[in-house]
Amino acid sequence: MKKLLNAKALMLLLMVALAFGLTQCKKKNIDTITSATPIGKPVYINLYINNVGKHIVYPNTGIVEYSEGDKLYVGNDGKYIGMLTYHDGKFGGTIYGPQTTDYLHLYFVGGLEPGDITPDEDLLTVGETTSFNVDISDQSSNLPVLSYNHSTQKYTEGLTTYGCMLLNKCGLVKFTLTNGTSEAVKVTGMKTGATINFADPSNPIVANGTKDAITLNSESATEKWAILLPQDAVSDGLAMINGNAYSCDVAAVENNSYITTNTIDNTTPSTDKVFTVSKNGNVVRFSLGNLQYNQTTRQYSFMEHQYDMVETENQHVGDNYSEQNIVSLFGWGTGDNPTMTSENALDYEVFKDWGDYCGDPTGHSYHWYTLSEDELVWLIGKKYDLNPGVNCREGNRFLNGKITIDKKSCYGLIIFPDGYDGTIGSYTNNNYDSRIDVTADDWSAMEAAGAVFLPAAGERGGPDVCKNYENIGNYWSSTPYLNHPFDYNQVYFLRIADGFYPSAVGPNASAYSFSGHSVRLVR
Repeated sequence: MKKLLNAKALMLLLMVALAFGLTQCKKKNIDTITSATPIGKPVYINLYINNVGKHIVYPNTGIVEYSEGDKLYVGNDGKYIGMLTYHDGKFGGTIYGPQTTDYLHLYFVGGLEPGDITPDEDLLTVGETTSFNVDISDQSSNLPVLSYNHSTQKYTEGLTTYGCMLLNKCGLVKFTLTNGTSEAVKVTGMKTGATINFADPSNPIVANGTKDAITLNSESATEKWAILLPQDAVSDGLAMINGNAYSCDVAAVENNSYITTNTIDNTTPSTDKVFTVSKNGNVVRFSLGNLQYNQTTRQYSFMEHQYDMVETENQHVGDNYSEQNIVSLFGWGTGDNPTMTSENALDYEVFKDWGDYCGDPTGHSYHWYTLSEDELVWLIGKKYDLNPGVNCREGNRFLNGKITIDKKSCYGLIIFPDGYDGTIGSYTNNNYDSRIDVTADDWSAMEAAGAVFLPAAGERGGPDVCKNYENIGNYWSSTPYLNHPFDYNQVYFLRIADGFYPSAVGPNASAYSFSGHSVRLVR
């Protein structure tokens, strides 16, 4: 049952100038609206527009037209209070309990299918819901539009005329391909999740941090388009076409921008080995070693070799690693405070991604980040929930192995890149149980084929390291385990261990946030 707030009977006249042009606030003609006779506590709004066409974004002009079912979500006093639906040439609908202390806040979410909106519209509760999320990752059929503004004056009881101009909170972006293709084109590492925010209209539509692939809309074989949320420029990005990765830089995107400067040179595939981490086809590239921090220089770096480790078994590191200069077992989200060894969960409430603080240890200008729990699950797959292509990526994904380097055994997880054919040696890939010995020559060939090795580098509890080379290797995700039944400060991580665990490889195990785990960043 939706909660309906009290509202006195009134007529509401709403006049809205809708500016959906993505070049520079193009205006659409709006008629004056009059409601029917007063209907009691609910307030019914009609919003007429001259354009009675189909909802579509015209790439050459940025102009938006509407289709049946397009909606305007209405907020007031920090809460959702109803929606207006486009039908027969006008927006109309019912709002409940508008407060005179605030404006009417109007949000347009156009070109999205019902499944792209979370929660489902039926779960939006009048007078209670403060936000909901939308996903703009698939633009193959429609170009979405996310726009917002509030009425020109606060809601006034008895006042029947209001004005508003909706402004785009995204940008229309053009991609030109060197070679034309009818295949789907996906640009990876984009911001694809947006939060419709009723609680803070000063930040009405904001990217929620999700990074994924966007499937572009095709205007022609060589001309592709997308709506992108505001984001910084992406250097050395990738576009995926028919299983191949191509270099693709993306210019910075601002609110209400119109960009035509992006080129995808799809003549020669990138030599980088990529790993798919989402059902939408987002791919990443791993750093060549685990992350470490030098207390003397106060700088992060990547370890020289994939199998390198820092902490020693049963070492007592002291408070804030006072007995060790180079550290690599971090508490969760300690990018801004990498030497913290506190066992107070309250010190780890806010995740600070190491990628946001480490700069680029490779000397380039890449932005590194920590994989989420969903991305780790897609990368590896859960042992008891396997359905490749639906719940995890397809093919040869990983090998729970022991490699030998200079006569030294190194335990850990070998993760294979997309397209790895599994022909090196004769191993049981996607092995969740006991470790398999991998010869030095075979590991060398796997590494040359783009495989990543995550060493079992142990774990830390407070100031004490428990480093069992034959048992434990834990890698943080960026995802808190918010619904854990026993403790609020549980966090997801990738566990690699030996066979005495029910599953020696688990992409979504959970641990206390103050535990010390390894970090392997991606870009």
